[in-house]
Amino acid sequence: MRNLIIFGGTFDPPHNGHINTAINVQNHFNFERFLFLPCKTPLLKNQATATPIQRIDMLNLALTTVDKTLNFQIDLSEINRDTPSYMVDSLQHFRKQFGEQIVLTLLMGADAFSQLPYWHAWTKLLTLANILVIKRAGFDDKTHSDLIRELLIKHETKDSTAICEQKYGAIYRFDAGNFDFSSTWVRKELRDNKDLSHYLPESIMQYIKQNGLYSH
Repeated sequence: MRNLIIFGGTFDPPHNGHINTAINVQNHFNFERFLFLPCKTPLLKNQATATPIQRIDMLNLALTTVDKTLNFQIDLSEINRDTPSYMVDSLQHFRKQFGEQIVLTLLMGADAFSQLPYWHAWTKLLTLANILVIKRAGFDDKTHSDLIRELLIKHETKDSTAICEQKYGAIYRFDAGNFDFSSTWVRKELRDNKDLSHYLPESIMQYIKQNGLYSH
C-alpha cells in the first residue's frame, strides 16, 4: 500500500455529510485505503450519546450502500484502546503498523482544523501525516488564529497531488461540497422529531428508531 487517509470522529450519528464528503474526497484523490476512525472518548466534545458499538453499527450501515471500489474501511484501534483518544497516538500507531514510507493523511473539517492548537501534542501531527482540510463556511484565513495562519504559511501546498505523494508535513485545503451540518445539529433535530431524510441514510434512521437513540 502506497497511501492511506484517516477520517476520525465520533460519528454520533454518522450522517450524509460524513459519507458524501468521504466519497467526494476519494473520487478526487483516490487513496489506496480510506479509514473511518471512530473515537472512543472524544476529549474536546461532549460525551458521545450512542455507545461505541452503536456508532460502529451505524457506520457499517452507512457504508453498505457505498461503491466498494472507494476502499472504505472502519478501523477500531481507538475504540479498542483503553486510553483517551489522542490523534497523535493513532498516527503513531499507523506509522508503526504501515511503515515510514507510506503516505499518511489526516482528513478534517476546517472547524476542527481551527481548533488544532487545543489538541494534545498538536505540533507533532505534521511530523507524522499530512492534513487534508475540508473547507467550511465561516472558516478562512481571516477567522483563523495566528498559530493556524503560521501553520498554513509553513505547510500549505496548492498542489493537490502532494497530499497523495508526500509522506507527511503538507496541508491542502479542499472543497468537498456544501455539507454544513453537524452530528450535534442532527441529534437536536432528532430530539425535536424533525424529518431528517435528507441528512441521514434510511438504514440509520431505522436503526436510531429501533434503538431509541437521541430521543432526549
